[in-house]
Amino acid sequence: MHRLKSMKIGTVQLWLLLLLSDKPMYGYEIIRELERRFSGYWSPKTGTIYPALEKLEENGLIVGKIEFRDHGLDRKHYALTDKGHEELKLVMARWAKMTEMIDTYRETHEALFRFKKALTKNELAKILAEFGKAIASETFEFSTILPSKDEIKAKPTEPVSFKLLYAKENHKHEIHMELEWFTGHFPTARPHKGSGDKLPTNAAPGEEERSLPAEEARRP
Repeated sequence: MHRLKSMKIGTVQLWLLLLLSDKPMYGYEIIRELERRFSGYWSPKTGTIYPALEKLEENGLIVGKIEFRDHGLDRKHYALTDKGHEELKLVMARWAKMTEMIDTYRETHEALFRFKKALTKNELAKILAEFGKAIASETFEFSTILPSKDEIKAKPTEPVSFKLLYAKENHKHEIHMELEWFTGHFPTARPHKGSGDKLPTNAAPGEEERSLPAEEARRP
């Protein structure tokens, strides 16, 4: 059993480790990817990203390799080390615990209905079967499926979004299920400028190099 004993990893460093766990990236590429994933809610600055990268490299969690280019500026690509992968696992476990505490607080104070109880497998199977029938109906009351004094009704509409996650932490196994539907008009996704994995099609070759901050140009 692993103990949650790891370095002090801040939010920015955690995001860098997460990105680099997918593939190696260079500085400007990391910034663009963070902007894309946060959809404008956070615009990372070079003064934040590069010091965080240097700190991770000093601690041996990532390694940098310079790409010498005939045309354009040289680039320093960063990749996660074995130590970085292990550290990311520990940090994610710690953050998962914190997120669980926040979710529990939110559910307790904001949820319309909440149920948690140790059950036998037969009891659980019966509840899931009853819940399946209830979802197929036009409307149902939770107290007819789960023991509760609260009379909370739900009216599922189609489409019903279903998500299932099976996870394991040490010797504990968890299955999280999520059902989601909307009342009224079903919202349509609005396209976000700059979304997608590729640069805008109107970007000229080498445009990212010209827009690189001076700080990138000075780095090896």
